[in-house]
Amino acid sequence: MEKYFWPGGLGLMAAVLAVFWPVVGFDFVRWDDDINITQNPLLAAPWSWTLLERLFDSDQALRFKPLHWLCFRALHDAFGFNPAAWHCFSLALHVAATGLFYGVLRRVYVFLGIGGAAWAALAGAAVWALHPLRAEVVAWSTASPYSLTGVMLLASFACYLEASLRPAPARGWLVGSWVAAVLAYGSYPVGATYGLWLIAADRWLLPAKAGHIRAPAWWRKHALFIAPALLTVALTVWSRFTTPGIFTAAPTVESVGVLSRVEMAVASLGYFLRVLVWPAELTPNIPPLASGATLAVAGLACLAAAGLVLCWLLRGTRPAWALVGLGGAALALPCLGWTERPAWPVDRYSYLVHLVVIGGAVGGLFRWAASGWFRQIGLVGALVILVPLAALAARRQTMIWQDNAALFTHMERHPRFAGNPRQQGHVYYLWGSAEVVAGHPARAAELFNRAQQIYLEAIKGAVGREDYTEALALSTHLEHNFSLTPVMRRERGAWLLRLGRKPEALGELERARLELPDDPRLAALREEALKQP
Repeated sequence: MEKYFWPGGLGLMAAVLAVFWPVVGFDFVRWDDDINITQNPLLAAPWSWTLLERLFDSDQALRFKPLHWLCFRALHDAFGFNPAAWHCFSLALHVAATGLFYGVLRRVYVFLGIGGAAWAALAGAAVWALHPLRAEVVAWSTASPYSLTGVMLLASFACYLEASLRPAPARGWLVGSWVAAVLAYGSYPVGATYGLWLIAADRWLLPAKAGHIRAPAWWRKHALFIAPALLTVALTVWSRFTTPGIFTAAPTVESVGVLSRVEMAVASLGYFLRVLVWPAELTPNIPPLASGATLAVAGLACLAAAGLVLCWLLRGTRPAWALVGLGGAALALPCLGWTERPAWPVDRYSYLVHLVVIGGAVGGLFRWAASGWFRQIGLVGALVILVPLAALAARRQTMIWQDNAALFTHMERHPRFAGNPRQQGHVYYLWGSAEVVAGHPARAAELFNRAQQIYLEAIKGAVGREDYTEALALSTHLEHNFSLTPVMRRERGAWLLRLGRKPEALGELERARLELPDDPRLAALREEALKQP
């Protein structure tokens, strides 16, 4: 029966389509859709060698992802800026990823000897595809590179399994796996650690096949996957440091130390596990980097607990737990914010990570339940209750992306929003910009004024605490969204002076003097700066 259980996969794909179908009627949102789509000059420029070079140069997002840009360009050439077409593309990618994940899980579970492999694969794919964390990737057009990468990686691994598990050599399947992997690397650099996952799979999943691992052939095979991944990483790093792009520069290692980055990475892994079990308070609104020591301890606790549970569930099934743990860590590595822009993780980062984590957990649960009918009833009952609830939550989370008003209203009401002036100011600025485009100038002016007042009050509070570093950061956000008055530039010079950053202080004071030539405080600050060594 398992061999012919494909109707189950097709039924699941239909269910995913039904849950996320409202996205077809959604609009673009002022949450980077303008940068990447509606105001992206690369999409409307005439075709030329220069344009092709720029599509491969990743100057829009400072990441090497040419396949993603080519897909966006094809969508524009075919449908213009019709949001329905772009959302259909995102939805189709997720439906395809669901079907591929079902097929991969089914194949792996059969190989591992897990009873009811077809049903287990259906359950695992359903939990992953209908989880509320998938809403951001499906409903937000800008996040489609994650689903595109997921489709290509799953296709690559499906071909790799066929090549590895067939009794006779199957070079065609291996070539197909390599092509799909290269396309995944070109979709988004987060797929660049896929080669590590293949090594883990060869080490802990497939060695039972006679003659599967022969050292020379093994290394040559994996070099084919790792070499283009390393090239992708190199091109991404190169573009990051050579292309100004449109985003502000990411924090440096000096401004955000290595220890803080490691702390946030560990905390992020714990967060991915926590929201997998309890997906509460999901939002695209990212708070600023804070001290991660407590979060890191919590993250380590979550990881340790998850590791112990997986080891227990998968005991005796070869070291499959090692495959799940190391494979999940490999796919999570680029999504933890420790390399370039340390920040709290967001929903889309879990798209690839949860493939491995959910696949391993569900397989372990079905293996555990196989030893008794009471366990089987409990597992089936839990799935019957939880999967529909997850689908309802996914539908609800999807609806926050329908337009600018829905998205920004959700952010405004979210608990993370309060006490976060940087994000508050930025959200109100973007909301106001959306209202300008919508033809509501009075509402836009109200939102712009609210954003400016939030920045100014936060700056005043930071200065009162003598936290000049925070005051500078807030004023930078204010300048990025609006502009600085000469008085604000004068005060920035004072803060820089207090921090011992004399050259920067003199630069700010000189810019302020152009508009405040007779200001006595400015003259006193310049004199003080010139006296400093």
